[in-house]
Order: sequence, then C-alpha cells, then structure tokens
Amino acid sequence: MFSARRTASALMAAISVAALAACGSAEEGPGPIFDTGPPGSEISDEVALSIAPRVTLTFDITGAKTFSGTTTALAPSGGAHFLEFCDEYAKGTADKQYMAAGLLDGPVDGHKITMEMWIADYAGPGTYPKDQLVAPGSRPSIAIDNTVYGTWPDSTASKATTDGNGGGTWTFKKLAKTGEGGLPGAAISGTVSWTCQEPERPQPSGVAGP
Repeated sequence: MFSARRTASALMAAISVAALAACGSAEEGPGPIFDTGPPGSEISDEVALSIAPRVTLTFDITGAKTFSGTTTALAPSGGAHFLEFCDEYAKGTADKQYMAAGLLDGPVDGHKITMEMWIADYAGPGTYPKDQLVAPGSRPSIAIDNTVYGTWPDSTASKATTDGNGGGTWTFKKLAKTGEGGLPGAAISGTVSWTCQEPERPQPSGVAGP
C-alpha cells in the first residue's frame, strides 16, 4: 500500500511539473526566429527583400556584344549585414570602398551578366578615375554569357560617378577580353547606370503616413 501511494505521489508531481512547464512555454511564446535558410532560399529572399534597399541597373552596351536592358540586385553592404537605407549605400563601406552591385537578379536582354567594379579610397559621392576603380579578383570587368571583358592599363578608358541617393554610373570604352598572346581582344564599350530604391516599411502603430 505504501509503495502504491508513493508511486501515485510521484506521478502527480511529474504531471504538475509538466503542466507548469507547458504553461510557462505558452506564456513566454516562441523564442527569436532566425533566418537560417541558405542564400537563394525562400526565407533568405523574404528577409533580404524586407530589409535591404535594391538597385535597378541599366546596361547600354555596344561592340563585341550589343544590347541594352535593365535588371535589379540587392545594394551590397560589403559585409554580412544588410543595409537599411540608400544613403548608407551612397556613403560606401567602413573600409572606404564603394561596391557596385554585381550579383544580379536576372538576365539583361537575354544575356547572363555578372559585374565586378569597386571604387577604392572612396570619399563619398563624386566622380572617380580609372586608377581608383578596382575589383576583388584583379580588375573591373563585366562577364557576358561567361565571356569576361575587363579593363586594360593602356587601351581602356573608364570612370565612375556616384550620387548621394545610392545611384551611379560606370562609363567605359574598350573593356576587352584576353586575346592571342595575352593582348586585348574583342571589346565592348558603354555605360552601366543604377538607381537605389528603399523597400516600403510599415508605419508604426498610431502614426499617420505622409
């Protein structure tokens, strides 16, 4: 009899502890939900779209490839965080660099495009000469359908201009692929321009919109 009573008491205590734990969980609610999805996943894309400003890029290219069109991309932050405002993008990174968007959301006039162009020693909106235009690989370039057209020391003319709203323009002549003997081969000329747009943000409760 004593054993049965002790067993019943232990069961009641266990049930009470479980009920209290369940009640506490209900009151506290779920913990923070982190974006753990891989790049390109639905979760990551939703978070990026809701937080970061985006740029619309317009390409106008002639030469070995001739086409024009637009696409979009996230405004790059230069780090693991997302930007919140276009004027943040316009100021450049803490390392005094400005990064043109290079990983684009889609093709341009049917062409697969990637772009690498940074501004070194960036001091804010303005115009920067070819000598200050760099890239993480080696030199500023545009890859069109897997063919890379890059700057060359003697034959390429190039400059970039940025504004305080996160927009800018890269103008170039004779971005060339590597030809025979390591010399400049077929080339493209033109402009890439971009404008920055911030996502719509919900108004705080009780605050009227503009």
